[in-house]
Amino acid sequence: MSGSIRIFIADDHELVRDGIKSRLTLSGEMVICGEAENGARAVKLCKEISPDIIFLDISMPEMSGLDAAKEILENDPDARIVFLSIYDNPEYVREALRIGAKGYLLKDVSREEMTLAVKAIHNGGTYLGSKVSQSVVSGEQKQPAACKYNLSERERQVLIEIANGSKNKTIAEKLNLSVRTVESHRLTLREKTGGGNAAELFRIANELGLI
Repeated sequence: MSGSIRIFIADDHELVRDGIKSRLTLSGEMVICGEAENGARAVKLCKEISPDIIFLDISMPEMSGLDAAKEILENDPDARIVFLSIYDNPEYVREALRIGAKGYLLKDVSREEMTLAVKAIHNGGTYLGSKVSQSVVSGEQKQPAACKYNLSERERQVLIEIANGSKNKTIAEKLNLSVRTVESHRLTLREKTGGGNAAELFRIANELGLI
């Protein structure tokens, strides 16, 4: 439709993509111009389509949302990216904004707030979800610990899965890694954090606000 806000959605769960589409297209002011199930495909399609607003999940196969955002913004510095994630960790939020994202929402956001965010960003503004803003403020005291461990984004993702009780094979499948790579990340996490077993890694993940 002419004059509609063109939305692109990247998330590795089809159910989530369908949910976002049904929410945003109800008013008739927005249309979905494309979607992707991983970060690499999102980069490719956004370069071809040039959407008005790009929704990215943080954790996706092949290329994370954060890495995809960097490439999308390299191709188009004016791209308007909104992260929609289950993670409210302040580090993720700050990194998303540092990269150049215009918004960050949690996946349990209401339809009204999601629509408000899209309109605000489309009009040239930025938008942090209400729960995200609270998380950034409350997480300030946890930031020094995260800096101390100096974890990469992938190491944080693996740590979250370990803390959730996932086995190496499950983590490998979810993050699109080999089992050997997951084992290597486990070893690196133990070396960096001093967490010798799963229980200690769970405690550290909780300390960093990752779970």
